Amino acid sequence: MNPISDISPHILLMEDEDSLGRGLQMILSEAGYSVDWTTSGRGALDRFHQKPADLLMADLRLPDIDGMEVIRQVKKQWPETVIVVITGYASVSSAVESMKLGVFDYLSKPFTEDEIKSVVDQALKKKPVPAHVESSGILAGQRESSPVGKAARLLLLEDDSSVSRGLEMVLTEAGYDVKLAETGKKAIDIVDNDGIDVLVADLRLPDIDGLGVIRKVKEGVPDTAVVVITGYPSVSTAVDAIKLGASDYLAKPFTEDEVTAAVEEALRIREQAHIRELMAGLDSDQGKLIQKREVVRVLDRAARDETFWKALLEQGSDALAGFALSAEAKAAIVSGDLKWLVDHVGTLTDAQRMWIESRLEMERW
Repeated sequence: MNPISDISPHILLMEDEDSLGRGLQMILSEAGYSVDWTTSGRGALDRFHQKPADLLMADLRLPDIDGMEVIRQVKKQWPETVIVVITGYASVSSAVESMKLGVFDYLSKPFTEDEIKSVVDQALKKKPVPAHVESSGILAGQRESSPVGKAARLLLLEDDSSVSRGLEMVLTEAGYDVKLAETGKKAIDIVDNDGIDVLVADLRLPDIDGLGVIRKVKEGVPDTAVVVITGYPSVSTAVDAIKLGASDYLAKPFTEDEVTAAVEEALRIREQAHIRELMAGLDSDQGKLIQKREVVRVLDRAARDETFWKALLEQGSDALAGFALSAEAKAAIVSGDLKWLVDHVGTLTDAQRMWIESRLEMERW
């Protein structure tokens, strides 16, 4: 084991099976870790309140609290803790739910001594991040998403023509600009030549494995949103897909509402990741340029989009949740602070100025 620091990483083992708990405690202690063991969910949470662990190894079936609920509470209160699930009742649904919560890995019992030591070692070397909040890379100059007002570009990778045609209709009606690919090679060509915002990908394809396509797409444009659809669901592919950056994993058959909701959520997660990254850099020179661009986007949209204008009037800064703006910038836009806007953006267009003046006129009324 390569030590992470001079202090041994602290592991809390949450396992109600006595023989397995004792065995894991011995194995991990001999590997150089500081290991505590509890047999219940309440016991695990009590230990965290006393001393948070670097890593939680969590069984899912416990005598008191559901293991998934313990994971939720730990992720909420101690987000830096890395979590590995160990379970004798593995299922695709619990694997997907665990991984979406930000779990590092999901192991099915029985596993070998080498497997558990390898996963723990890898988990404690990796800096944890909340579920689905990987860096978008937008500040590094990677391709941005579709312009405001344009439909999100969606690539549907599906080799079954009947499924493909049905999903194309559903997703087009939901407002997406849909392209189709029946092979992995064609999907990669579309991504390289045209760019996409979201990939909806089957896993069994006539040429390249679907996970390989997702890996290739994510290597090229990390902030591409991904939703997996498959007629052959398995715990291993579910875990691998979400590790690669998929935001959801749907087993066929699924409903129209399920797939549209999954795509919508994937794009929401992607947008929130963009905003968090952009907001983190607003004090830099590049950040100020980004905020200037965002203010211009808001003013242009307000000048041409009556629905958005009304939302600004009725909801105030809440209507600006999708933009990378500081609290000061939001306040200036909502209040129609012409001086602040000119000082930070420069000369406004006639349409932008007219909107600000009409906003101020309504305020006077």
